[in-house]
Amino acid sequence: MKTSKIFNLFALAVAFTAVSCTGDFLDRNTNPEQAYEEHMKHDGLAIGGPFSQMTKNVSAAYQMGASEYGSDRYQVIQDLAGNIFSGYTGATNSGFTQNNLYNITAGGWSKGMFEDVYERLVTQAVNVEPLRESFPSEVALVDIVKVAGLHRVTDSYGPIPYSVIYDEEQVLARPYDSQEQVYRGMFKDLDNAIETLQNQALGGGMLLADYDDVFYGDVAKWVKFANTLRLRLAMHVVYADEALAFEEAEKSINNPVGLMTEAGDAAYLHPGAGAWQYPLYTIQYDFNNGDSAVGATIETYMNSFGDPRREKLFTKVSDGARDYIGVRNGVTNGSDYKLKVSRILCDQTSPMLWMAPAEAYFLKAEYWLRKGDEAQAKTAYEEGVKVAFATVGAAGADEYLASTATVGGYTDPVGNNSYENALSGTPVVWSGASSFENHLEQIITQKYIAMFPEGQEAWTEYRRTGYPNIIPVKQNNSGGTINTNLQVRRLPYPSSEYQANATNVAAAVTLLAGEAKSGSADNGGTRLWWDKNPRF
Repeated sequence: MKTSKIFNLFALAVAFTAVSCTGDFLDRNTNPEQAYEEHMKHDGLAIGGPFSQMTKNVSAAYQMGASEYGSDRYQVIQDLAGNIFSGYTGATNSGFTQNNLYNITAGGWSKGMFEDVYERLVTQAVNVEPLRESFPSEVALVDIVKVAGLHRVTDSYGPIPYSVIYDEEQVLARPYDSQEQVYRGMFKDLDNAIETLQNQALGGGMLLADYDDVFYGDVAKWVKFANTLRLRLAMHVVYADEALAFEEAEKSINNPVGLMTEAGDAAYLHPGAGAWQYPLYTIQYDFNNGDSAVGATIETYMNSFGDPRREKLFTKVSDGARDYIGVRNGVTNGSDYKLKVSRILCDQTSPMLWMAPAEAYFLKAEYWLRKGDEAQAKTAYEEGVKVAFATVGAAGADEYLASTATVGGYTDPVGNNSYENALSGTPVVWSGASSFENHLEQIITQKYIAMFPEGQEAWTEYRRTGYPNIIPVKQNNSGGTINTNLQVRRLPYPSSEYQANATNVAAAVTLLAGEAKSGSADNGGTRLWWDKNPRF
């Protein structure tokens, strides 16, 4: 189609102007294991092929054989960004100290979310768009996946091109939308997709089953995921536009198909046909005998709570006082930790988590808390913990919910990078005498544990709410652009956009500054539109 050809010309232009990451952009957008172009008119491939490729780029898992694109790109896009910034992982390769020390532009790593995830998702969405009228339900699934991926991009950078991605007149020099406009566009796309698919979901419909490695064609599960995704995005914007947040939240909560409710509703990208490697296994076990390990923050919370889920999530590495040990970020001697800290318990065939079903309960708990209904908030909170335990196969949820334990500091196994301050005085048990903020901290802390290891969303929730308290970096090499206590708020735009789309990316920085509560430059310290919590 004309639109897709024009867009691919733009992608080619980006490939020639960018550094290293995009040199083989077009190759990586054409999977030799999937029929293309002349075959796309047959047997649903016109939508199934692009849909399948999009699901592999919501989180960087797309692979065409060996590791040409997969673990190495996931490492750049997420493990050296959201995973580290959220305290889920910590660097154990002393060569990867840049992002670990808040020098987030070093090595050009901050560009990966834009040049890989954004470009791949948009390219395939554009390829499918001409078929919307003929195949509205299938394209509705594409829209859900598009939002699932692109909200991660806007939550990393702020303004991005969104409303114009199907406009062939602007595709070679795409103007950016403000993040508020992007969010309103994503809500509209989810609203329309859910409405289109609702009757099929209620009727047990199946779509694109041969191309779906997430829910295997189950429309009801896709709509439950879309409702929960809409609820997630609604809570993202609650400090920026509470009325919009409640409006979109109520659509999801009241939708007849419902939200994700049980372990079987979990959204995972599963290994499909062809090459597959689970990026976190490769990063934590294969790359240089481990480039990262379990982070100090997640370890400290779960050890302090005596959390039974530890044995399901982490490997044991005992120091005599504890069996699960993490590594702090902002240290310069990461290699010293390789044999002394826990790694994520997984293997090469593990599926990649997009969204845990417990998140739906914690999102509802926050909604009801904000609406002043503490009874419903408590119920949703406790159900969220129970579902989180069930999802990983852990016992003891009821005892855990009664725990009055609080969260202490972090003891460094090497000896010189401990964090002595107590992270939180708020226990797991829900008390009616607690304040709004105490309850919000409980909800977000338990969501943080339940979402592991999906660090991109955990980073967003920390920036939005300030919870849970994440151990600050030991050493901050940002040159003053990032406040150690506020931590990293966003990623800077890639150099390829400044080269190929300079006028529009400059305008995007102006949009960013206009929406930000603080900061105005294209750096890691400027806050996004939804990042307006009055507490900080």
